[in-house]
Amino acid sequence: MLNEYKIVRFPKQNILLAFARLVIMAIALQLCILYIPSLIGSAQQAMNHQQENDFRIRVIANSNTTNDQLEKEQLVKDLKPYLLQVGATTDVDNDSIATLKKNIEAQLKENYPQLHTQVVLGDNLFPPKRQEAMFYPQNMYHSIVVKIGDARGDNWWCSIFPSICEPEKEEKKEEKKEEKEQVTFFIWEWIKGIFE
Repeated sequence: MLNEYKIVRFPKQNILLAFARLVIMAIALQLCILYIPSLIGSAQQAMNHQQENDFRIRVIANSNTTNDQLEKEQLVKDLKPYLLQVGATTDVDNDSIATLKKNIEAQLKENYPQLHTQVVLGDNLFPPKRQEAMFYPQNMYHSIVVKIGDARGDNWWCSIFPSICEPEKEEKKEEKKEEKEQVTFFIWEWIKGIFE
């Protein structure tokens, strides 16, 4: 035979309180389901709007051969002072962008007469790129594109407004070297201290 258990009945007040909690939690859950996707969507739209309004510079190498890539890297290194000069200004207008294009063309004619280059200002297609936590989708961006030769090699690009430049390979290596620190564990050091 089964043991008889005492059945405890709660007063109606506790039942109403439990029902009220259930209703409040259901409403809160419903609000989360309805509003979180719209908040995420609006944040993504703001990020896309910012990416569409930025100004970029892209340098495309002739090919992926070592010599062509070195030429591209040297060209980028020579153009960086102009990019920093434009990036330092807070006002961006068509005149400053046209001046930047003229400066780039003059730099190319003066220092790289042997290279067949073409400088294009306008809306240009940028390939998709993932850089650390940010994803830059393929899209048409207002930009200056410097094409070297056939422009079939890897490219370098920099966003001036907002100022986000793609880090170079050398800079990444330097950062990794700086980040390497001596990692020690407290317990291991304590044990070694006991036996010394």
